[in-house]
Amino acid sequence: MALVEKELAKTSADRPVPVRACVAVVLSILILLFAGLTALATAAPASWTGAWDSRWFDGGARVYLQQDGTHVIGRYPAYNGRLEGEAEGRRLVGTWMTPKGSGSFEFILSEDGRSFVGRLGNKQWWTGARISSGHDQALRAFQSSPSETLRTFLIAAEAVESGRLEYQDDLLSMLIFPEGGRENHARELAPLVLLLDQFTVDPDVFETKAPEGDEAELVLTRYDGRTLPLQFRRVGEDWFMVAPQADFVKELFSEIAAGLQGGGYKAGGRFDGSTPRAAMESFIDAMRAAPAMQDTAIAALDLSEMPTVVRDRQSVLVAEYLNEVIARIGEVVFQEIPNDPGSLEPFVYFTHPAGDIVLAPTETEDGVQWQFTPETVRTVRALYAATENLPQAVRVLPYDTHSKAPYFKIRAIVAGAVPAALQPVGPLEAWQWVGLVAIFVVAVAAALLVGLFLTLAGRLGQSSGKAASSRAFAIWGFRLLAFGVINYLGFAILGLPSEFGSAIKSLAVLMMIAGAIPIEFWLVDRLHHAIDRAGLINQRGAILASLLVGVAKVLVVCANILLFADALSIPYGAAIAGLGISGIAIAFAARSTLENVISAFILFVDRPVDVNDLGRFDGRIGTIEHIGLRATVIRTLDRTLLTIPNSDFIADSIENFTRRDSVLMRRSFALRPETSLDQLRYLLTEIRRMLIAHPKVSADPARVRLLGIVENRIEYEIFAYIRTVDYSEFLAIQEDVVLRMMALVEQSGTDFAYPASTLYLTRDRGIDPERGETAAQWVTDWRDKGKLPFPNLTAEEVSALQDTLDYPPEGAPPESEQFRPVGPERRQRAGRRFWLFRFGKR
Repeated sequence: MALVEKELAKTSADRPVPVRACVAVVLSILILLFAGLTALATAAPASWTGAWDSRWFDGGARVYLQQDGTHVIGRYPAYNGRLEGEAEGRRLVGTWMTPKGSGSFEFILSEDGRSFVGRLGNKQWWTGARISSGHDQALRAFQSSPSETLRTFLIAAEAVESGRLEYQDDLLSMLIFPEGGRENHARELAPLVLLLDQFTVDPDVFETKAPEGDEAELVLTRYDGRTLPLQFRRVGEDWFMVAPQADFVKELFSEIAAGLQGGGYKAGGRFDGSTPRAAMESFIDAMRAAPAMQDTAIAALDLSEMPTVVRDRQSVLVAEYLNEVIARIGEVVFQEIPNDPGSLEPFVYFTHPAGDIVLAPTETEDGVQWQFTPETVRTVRALYAATENLPQAVRVLPYDTHSKAPYFKIRAIVAGAVPAALQPVGPLEAWQWVGLVAIFVVAVAAALLVGLFLTLAGRLGQSSGKAASSRAFAIWGFRLLAFGVINYLGFAILGLPSEFGSAIKSLAVLMMIAGAIPIEFWLVDRLHHAIDRAGLINQRGAILASLLVGVAKVLVVCANILLFADALSIPYGAAIAGLGISGIAIAFAARSTLENVISAFILFVDRPVDVNDLGRFDGRIGTIEHIGLRATVIRTLDRTLLTIPNSDFIADSIENFTRRDSVLMRRSFALRPETSLDQLRYLLTEIRRMLIAHPKVSADPARVRLLGIVENRIEYEIFAYIRTVDYSEFLAIQEDVVLRMMALVEQSGTDFAYPASTLYLTRDRGIDPERGETAAQWVTDWRDKGKLPFPNLTAEEVSALQDTLDYPPEGAPPESEQFRPVGPERRQRAGRRFWLFRFGKR
């Protein structure tokens, strides 16, 4: 057995060795791999090869780079420029050269290799973005005739003017400069593009055929009578535009720009509705940059006839519809659209039986602005459906078919899967009806699941009464909120028409707000409960807190009404005025309720009672449990709840037991009629001394007086204030006083009178004659010494006797160890008070 244990111990001692060895090997492999990958990444230089869309302070150009090892060469044809440098990891340092000069540059490639940032020399910045090989942004140049060359040039020029500098090289390649060569002609391109934007082209020009010769002229006109002749020259099979003299272009543009607002430049992101052309340009540029310039695109639409409740969503959808229709019609040549700021004649861009695309002047807060007409906005959905199957036109620039709105993506998927679902059924298409039903079912299911989950979660905790009722109310709020949110989000992606979507959106918003109100009520109650449980509210603060909870709930309702008005695009002024009128009507209809509300604030200011105060209210004794805006709730001694309207509560007499500083003990007792005078004097004196000596009895006043003889009984009364505010403690002290008094009665040799109406025979022991003689002897001594304590004890005796008795009495445990019933008067939290709130441990 020992040998086996020894082998087992040896085996267990040797077992961790292979495990440690495996761990060490694995860690070594991982370290080597990491080091190898790091070295490889460090050793392999970043790739600069490719085409780059670059920008600098006052221009830009497409740059083509080719890397061979660490040596990099490049060119940017727009400026007849060249680059040459050496790559060090992600850093490229070298020299740039153009016919106008040269200098140094430094580029830093980004971590993902898709962009670079750098500078020319030590001052100007130079950035670039890589153009991926799969990114089809190539320009298709149509140059079979002067008119086609002009059309291609105008379309590409608008793109370059809008910041798409990747087409700058293509524009330059379509120009023939008078002096030959292309030395820095990129700088001459910008004034030419701006000048062409000031003239108008007759659309019929683009339908003319190529002339027989090698030279041609096309004339552009302007609304003020100016003309711009453009020369074209055939080179091989293609036609090229002869660039006008740079000085002529600058001089003519300066003359025209002097009389234009903005100097002939674009608005730069703002909507420009000064002319039909400016409005169309602003719209197309904004849609191209969406969603960053979504508001600019919407500003081009006259939405005066669109319901305000759906304007925020429908306007975006209408802009998408319009952009899609314009793209299907063909590329926009802006020089075909009038740019006369003085003309007020609507411009019809496209007509169709289903609807037209029209730009017209509209009176706005900023003056007269050209916008797409309300008829265009109203019929654009039908126009989109009518042009859906129109073959795509041959384009100069590639068209991005990716739509921004989810509706178009979903519709494209439906069209590919079930084309028949696009058939209109009433105001909607068939797939939209199916979507409505599906969203409604999902919303109902989600609401039920949310309610079930919250109900099950609530059962894990223990709550009752008002808290449970508030939580159940909040659960219904969460159900309605879930139902409304799902419907609101779901209906938004279906692209519903404005006349149908307005009702749907209003219903969804109403459900969300109706659900939010009970949730907010519950949150207010939870906050109040948490602050109260933390012991931060004193008794007076409890009244104010209760009133503030009611006020907060009223404000919650008003705020949600304003939110609903905002969702329906109702002006706040009208909504507030409506609340004011409704308030007046409610004030007349609910006068008693308002009286109760005002009485609640009077209770707070006057403060006759606090929460947890014990008293007599409406003829019944109970404890204040809650003071609300409408009523005060009292827990009676029978443990029932008594609810008294605040107006009635303050009108009735209120007796507050909690705020007394002591409790009155006023009791009458009767002695047997055969009690002698000296016995009576002795007894009254000793009882007075006992009251004065008792630590729980206030000495002033603490009196015992003979009342007289009633029905053959000698009656006396004890009138004293017990030093306590708790009624349970008062009963205990009174009990002790009565017991001590009974002992004094027995000590004096007399006894209590026992009135009875039943005749019975018994042996009456009578009074104790010995103790009676002793008591009489005491009185005789007092009289002989001049210390007879009638009608009162001397001041020296009172001072000497005060608080000399033991309480609790001898033989009882200390008061700190005794159980003390907690009455309503002691339900106040300990701590330091600060106005309405208290701080400290509970």
